[in-house]
Amino acid sequence: MQTLDVNKTKNYASVWQDYAPNIAWGTILLFVVYLLGYYFTISSAMDGSLSYLSASLLCSILVYVGFTILHDAGHGSIIRMGSAFKPLETIMGWVSSLPFLFLSYVFFQKIHDRHHAFANDPDRDPDHYYLAGTWYGVILNCLGLPVQYHILALTKLRHIKAISDTFLATFVYQCVVFSILGGLTFLGYGTEVLYFALIPLPLAVFVLAMTFDYVPHHPHKSLDRFHDTRIYPSKVLNVLLLGQCYHLIHHMYPRLPWYQYQAVYKKILPYLEENNAPIEDIGPGLRPGFMKSPNTNSLLDGGKSVNMVLKVGSIDRLTTDAVAVTFELPAGEKLYYQAGQYITVSKWLNDEQQTRCYSLCTSPNTSGEKGELTVGVRHTPNGLVSGFMNEGLEAGDELIVKGPFGDFVYPPVRAKGQVADIDNLVLIAAGSGITPILSILEAALHESSASVIHLIYASRSIDSMMFLPQVEALIASNPNRLKVTYVVEKNNLISTDMPGRLDSKRLISLLPSSANTEFYVCGPEGLKNMVVQTLASTNISANRVHVEQFVATVTEPVGELHQVDIKLAQGHQHVLKVASNQTVLEVANAEGIKIPHACGNGTCGTCKFKVDEGVVADVCDSIPGITSEETDAGFTLACQCKPMGSVTISEVRL
Repeated sequence: MQTLDVNKTKNYASVWQDYAPNIAWGTILLFVVYLLGYYFTISSAMDGSLSYLSASLLCSILVYVGFTILHDAGHGSIIRMGSAFKPLETIMGWVSSLPFLFLSYVFFQKIHDRHHAFANDPDRDPDHYYLAGTWYGVILNCLGLPVQYHILALTKLRHIKAISDTFLATFVYQCVVFSILGGLTFLGYGTEVLYFALIPLPLAVFVLAMTFDYVPHHPHKSLDRFHDTRIYPSKVLNVLLLGQCYHLIHHMYPRLPWYQYQAVYKKILPYLEENNAPIEDIGPGLRPGFMKSPNTNSLLDGGKSVNMVLKVGSIDRLTTDAVAVTFELPAGEKLYYQAGQYITVSKWLNDEQQTRCYSLCTSPNTSGEKGELTVGVRHTPNGLVSGFMNEGLEAGDELIVKGPFGDFVYPPVRAKGQVADIDNLVLIAAGSGITPILSILEAALHESSASVIHLIYASRSIDSMMFLPQVEALIASNPNRLKVTYVVEKNNLISTDMPGRLDSKRLISLLPSSANTEFYVCGPEGLKNMVVQTLASTNISANRVHVEQFVATVTEPVGELHQVDIKLAQGHQHVLKVASNQTVLEVANAEGIKIPHACGNGTCGTCKFKVDEGVVADVCDSIPGITSEETDAGFTLACQCKPMGSVTISEVRL
C-alpha cells in the first residue's frame, strides 16, 4: 500500500471541517419528521384508525429515530457554537430525550462524552457494560444500559464534575416526566401511557444499544482512534442505522451530523486504509467480513506499539511482596520492543484512573515467541497500584496497556544511530531494578558480542530478591559468559559473594579492566547516584553509563507565565499562571482545579470555553472537538488552550 505524504495526511485529518455545517438541516428535518410522526401515530391510535399495538411499534421506531437527534444535539453538531439559534439545539435535545423518560438530555450528553473519551476502556467507558460472556447476558445488559448509566453516575462517577453537575437538572426532569405520566394514568390514560411510552422504550433501547454499542465495538480491545470501532459501509444500512454503520467516522469526528458520516468516509478512505482502520464488508468483498476485521484487536504500527485492553494471563509470586504479571497479546501478535523498555498499566482505583510504569522483564525474543508481556511489580509502601497488582489482581482480569516507552535500551546506540562495540557489559541492579536489567541480560546473552557479562545484583536479603531462580538458570546455561555477584545486606540461607551494602569501594573492586565496557544501572535513587558518581570518578565516559529514570511527562513552562482567569458555570472562579507552551487544562490539573473535561486530547469537546478577553493560540484544524467556525467566534478547548498573554475564559454549557 502506498504511503501518504505529510501534506496529504494533514489535509485528510482536517477534511471533516468542510462537512460540519453551521446548521445541520438534515437533523432539523429529521426532528420535524419525528414530531409529526408522534402526532399522527398517537392521534391515529386515539381516533381508532390505528391499533394500539401498531402505534406502540411505530413509537418504538420514533424513540430510535429521536436518539439520533438527541445524540447530535449532545455533540453540538446541529447548530454551530456562537449562533443566535444555538438555544434551539438545546430545545431539540430536551424534546428528543422525553421518550427516554429518566434519561435527561444534559445527563446523556456528559455520560456519552465519557464513552467517546474512553471507548472500550473496561473501567471508564460507560457503554462497556453491554459486554457479557453469553448472548442472553448481552441482551439483558443492552436492555439495562440506561439504568446502568445512573448507577455509574451515583457510584463510580459521582466525583466527576461534568457528571455531578447534571444531577439537579436530571432530578427535576425526572420529577416532571413521571408526574406527567402519573397524572395521565390517574386521569384514565394508563393504557395510552403503556402503549405509547412504556412498551416502546425497552424495544428502542435494545436496538440502540446493539447498533450504537455492541455491533460497532465488539470485540474491540484497541483504544487507538483508528481502531476503537468499525465501519461496515452500506447505502441501505446508512439509512436504516442513520449513519451508524460508519461509526468510526463518528468517533473520529463527533461534531459531524449523522448524515455526513458517509460523505467523509468516502473522502478520507485512503487515510483510513493507511492507518489500517477496521473496514468490513457485509457481503462478499475484498475486505474482511462483518465483525471479522483483525484490526479491531491488534497491535499498532505492525507490532511496534500497543494501546489496548489486555487480559492478565498469569500472576506468579516472586517474593512475599512482589509478583510477575503476564499479559496475553492477541493471537498471532508480537510487540517489537527493545530490551530495557517499559509499558504503562492503567486501572481505575480510588475514584481515579491510575497509571504506572512497569519495565518488561523478558527479552523481546522470549516474549515474542510466547505472545505475551511480563512485568515485575513490587508492592511499595502505600502503593495503590502496586498493592492492587500484588493482592487484588486475578488471572483473567483486563487492564489497559500502552507502550513500549523509554530509552534505557539494549543494545546501546551512539550518535548517528550507530550501535556501540562492546567488550564487557556490566549490569547493576538493586531491588525491583532487576526487572529491566533481566530483560537486558537475556537479550545480551542471546545476541551480544560482549565476551563477558557481569551482573551485580544488590538486595536487602535473599528472600526479597526478585527473579532469583531466573538469574540462577541463566548462570547455569551460560557459565562461560555470565558472571553474577550478589551483594546482600542480610547474608541468610545461601552464601553470597559480597555481604553488606553495595558502596563505592565495593563497586570499584568489581569493575573490569577493559575500557570498552557498557554499564546499565537500575535501582533506588541513592544507589543510582552512587554508581554514577563512582563510575565518573574512575574516568568512565558518561556515554557508556545508562541509567533508568521514570520521568512523568510534564510540560515545563517556557518563557513568561500569563495570568488566566477561569470562570466556571456554577460561579466558581480560579486564577492560573500558564506559559504559552502549556495548556490551561494541564496546569489546572496539576494544581488540583477541576475543570469539566473527559478525553483531554480535543476529541470530545467537553472542555469548551469562551475566550472573553485576551488571545490564545489557534487550535489545529484536525482537532475534532471544535470547528474552525467556533474558534473564529472566540471559543476554545481547555485541553488545547495555550495563552499568548493575559486571558479570561468562561465555561460553555453544552
